[in-house]
Amino acid sequence: MSLAGLRRLGAAAAVAGLLALPEVAGPFWMGLATQMSIFGLLALAVDLLLGHAGLFSAGHAAFFAVAAYTTAILQVRHDVPTALAAPAGLLAGTLLGALFGLAVRTRGVYFILVTMAFGYVVWGVAHRWSSFTGGDNGVTNVPFPALGPLRVASHTQYYYVVLGVVALCALGYRVLVRSPFGLTLRGIKASETRMRSLGVDTGRHLYVAFLLSAALASLAGVLYVYYNRFVNPVAASFPVSVEAALMAIVGGTGTLAGPFLGAVVVLGLRNWVSSFFELYAAAMGLVFIATVLWAPGGVVGLAGRLRARWAPGAVSPATAR
Repeated sequence: MSLAGLRRLGAAAAVAGLLALPEVAGPFWMGLATQMSIFGLLALAVDLLLGHAGLFSAGHAAFFAVAAYTTAILQVRHDVPTALAAPAGLLAGTLLGALFGLAVRTRGVYFILVTMAFGYVVWGVAHRWSSFTGGDNGVTNVPFPALGPLRVASHTQYYYVVLGVVALCALGYRVLVRSPFGLTLRGIKASETRMRSLGVDTGRHLYVAFLLSAALASLAGVLYVYYNRFVNPVAASFPVSVEAALMAIVGGTGTLAGPFLGAVVVLGLRNWVSSFFELYAAAMGLVFIATVLWAPGGVVGLAGRLRARWAPGAVSPATAR
């Protein structure tokens, strides 16, 4: 069987496994799979900038949290239906991205610091403006989504909703990164000066990429608040932004599957390690260090290297010399 055939077979098996998961797994594993899908989407949003434009954002939790808070407040306090509350949450996070997108005027460590500062502003508002956000208590009792007669009544049903939304986003993302716009972003990452010399408005392209990335992160926030049915300032905290970037790096930046594989690794390890080791964050740090040193391409890159090494007819470096 050809490599393309093996990939299609693997993709079909993965889809079949995800669809059958509620039938073979308990509530814990199904809930963990739902979280992996949601945070994989957040990591995908981060990777649109990191893997394709070369910009490391340290503030994507801001869009994630603003979308979640907007949706939760509208549904819980004002009885706004899902058909309006969810789009409002998505719009609020995206509009915040339109403002924070001014950060693309900077590069390198300055971009990281500016996005980090923006993120801390949102976290500070969520934490201190307790009369509006609920402070540390947050907003609770968020109902399951409902569209007219169609109502989600359980976490199992919501798992399929998340799976469908994430699948559609992944397909749209694939089209985007293969489009001329996506290729331009890769060109900017490789050499922004050269792209400018070709007449490309790099600032505008990066701003649009930031806006699209914020929209994806906002959608992840909306999905999160309906799953968690609760949101507090932790959702806007700096560690959430760092974990999303870590997922993209561990899985493999610049790839479609990488952020989701990274979410599986990071959330899986966090749940496993934290069950017997209090300092699980140290284990996450070791995973990140090991990835940077020995697998800079992440899980996807490592799998590609192993496949190339063991593929029939592959030539080893020593033989090539």
